[in-house]
Amino acid sequence: MRLGIDVRELQQGRRTGIGRWLRQLLACLAAHRPAHEVFLYANRTTDVTDLPAGAVRVAPEAATMWWDQVVLPSLAREDQLDVFLSPYVKGPVSVHCRLVITIHDLMFLVLPEYNLWHQRPVRCAFRAMARRVVRRADLIFADSQWSARDAVRLLGAPDARLRVAPLGVSPAYSPARDPAAEAGLRSGYGIGKPYILYVGNFKPHKNVDGLLRAWGRVPEPLRRAHQLVLAGREDRWRAPLLALARQLGCAADVRFIGAVDEADLPGLYRAALGFAFPSRYEGFGLPPLEAMACGTPVVASDRTSIPEVVGDAALPVDPDDPGAFSQALARLMTDAQLRARLRQRGLERAARFAASDCCTAQVRHLESLVERGTA
Repeated sequence: MRLGIDVRELQQGRRTGIGRWLRQLLACLAAHRPAHEVFLYANRTTDVTDLPAGAVRVAPEAATMWWDQVVLPSLAREDQLDVFLSPYVKGPVSVHCRLVITIHDLMFLVLPEYNLWHQRPVRCAFRAMARRVVRRADLIFADSQWSARDAVRLLGAPDARLRVAPLGVSPAYSPARDPAAEAGLRSGYGIGKPYILYVGNFKPHKNVDGLLRAWGRVPEPLRRAHQLVLAGREDRWRAPLLALARQLGCAADVRFIGAVDEADLPGLYRAALGFAFPSRYEGFGLPPLEAMACGTPVVASDRTSIPEVVGDAALPVDPDDPGAFSQALARLMTDAQLRARLRQRGLERAARFAASDCCTAQVRHLESLVERGTA
């Protein structure tokens, strides 16, 4: 198989969820399917260092639409591809080979905070292009059943071409502990107490403001004995959250630690007393699984795809009920038996999402598309 992949998501100086998935897929291809020829299409801001598989083709990108619909089909034709894989809902509709797209989420079309009046023209254009790409695609990967249903409901995606392809957890996330290393991590990030961890960005749908309101309702003696640690790169939503923590009177117990090196994440998960995931919308939601794989008990939102991902291995909570979320956090901090149960269930749940298994299943779909002309 001659497989082309758009890898622009591998951005210099920034790691995204899609970028991590791409690296897992490339590692799987290199380790388990070395006979396939892989062509990676990048622009000048793509981080192409240490990629485990593929010949890299770098082309300047002046305008995204031109790159998507003109540059990519031209490169694909030159490389005589059998399949082109896009890690997004967008893709080159005129590509000569089979086209596979990936739908991680469609929150831009769903959530009111992303549907402001001045964004309507962009949203309408996005929906029109996405519908066209969905009609053209030979195969559509969706991270979850939830995202697959959204693809049918919002874009008219045909069921016959949809395949649920969950994200996978890297083997780096494991319960194997190194107390000395974990103590060094806590010290390096300024964490001085047992802590509840959050990992992600601070966009509105992540509901970190709701988490802070829940944290502010935890009984003060219990809260003072712990810290809420928020890991995520600084963005325009962080400052209002810090102001909210001050307003709620709990800023002394909240620690914003900024972007975390990926090599540090497993240790931070393992050292945490628990992990909180209050998001209102996720196409999948990988951080709770990473926490579970590290043996860390999880409190998670009961919305969208999250119950589908965590199963019965997390403590489910309504993300819009700060009182209920506060009670769940307090239970996690005080009930050792509950933590032990959630730890065991979490390890079993995360084992079902091993990165190698998830990526291999996706590669098999691509192979089937080429070999038999059907997915």
